[in-house]
Amino acid sequence: MIRTDAPKPEGVMLECVRGFLFGLFKGATDADDKRWNRFWRMATGKEPGEMFDLETVFPRNPKFHRKMFALLTVGFDCWEPDRKRFSYDKRPIEKNFDRFREQVLIMAGHYDQVFSLRGDKMELIAKSISYAAMDDAEFDALYSAVIDVLLREVCTRYSGRAELESVADKVIGFAS
Repeated sequence: MIRTDAPKPEGVMLECVRGFLFGLFKGATDADDKRWNRFWRMATGKEPGEMFDLETVFPRNPKFHRKMFALLTVGFDCWEPDRKRFSYDKRPIEKNFDRFREQVLIMAGHYDQVFSLRGDKMELIAKSISYAAMDDAEFDALYSAVIDVLLREVCTRYSGRAELESVADKVIGFAS
């Protein structure tokens, strides 16, 4: 964005513009309001012709994000590893949700390829599914791929997508 040399509105006009913009961009939380106020002060304090960057983020639907984690929880609860050992170094070996989630994301094709420190081994690392990391369309495609992985590899007793999603919806209902 570039600050122009157009004069700032004054009096009633300034209050109208300010009221409109502050109402339009009012945040959902006090922290959002503070960020908007900081932005307003920074933007109006620039000299004419001075440039600044502005990044806009349209967050994904949080209910859909929760549904993804409910789906992963259903898969984790269904999963029983084919264990040969139940302990290592006298400590029990337990299932780990974070590791399970990472492996499901990798199997769904959502990963980066990286090399080990020595450069002799390649690893697959699950990409982030945070709100900033992907938009709704990407997340929808990943969600669909995760369902396919779970039905193929873990939740084989379910008859299909609809039944698995129904169970995930029930998990969300219990959680809220």
